[in-house]
Amino acid sequence: MALTNYGNWGGCQIVRPLMPAAGETVNGEWFPVPPMSKVMTIYCPDLVGAATTLKVQSLDPREDVTYGTPAWRDVSTFNLAGGAPVALISIPESGATTVPTTATGGGVLRLVASADQSSTPVKIDILFLMD
Repeated sequence: MALTNYGNWGGCQIVRPLMPAAGETVNGEWFPVPPMSKVMTIYCPDLVGAATTLKVQSLDPREDVTYGTPAWRDVSTFNLAGGAPVALISIPESGATTVPTTATGGGVLRLVASADQSSTPVKIDILFLMD
């Protein structure tokens, strides 16, 4: 069935990064957070391995990033009520998880699996709701 049968998807942008990226085992393909996006929903399919989860990492915007080895950092968001950062980890497989894009800091992201995914690569649908 075509996506047009499911209502209005205008105002959304969908990306489908490969998990894992070519030549990787647990690191997914990079994808940009679109400007003006408010929320991202990660539609995670079944992954390889029991109780496999995903975490979000952000590309460090160092000046030498285009000339050297890219540096990735685990993404956390600050919990004002608890007074401590909360890591964006343990995103479950076989579900849809919604995260405000402000929690990611924007930029360029990737998903990282908790177990080797190289035997059965999959595309992970990520829907960004635009402002």
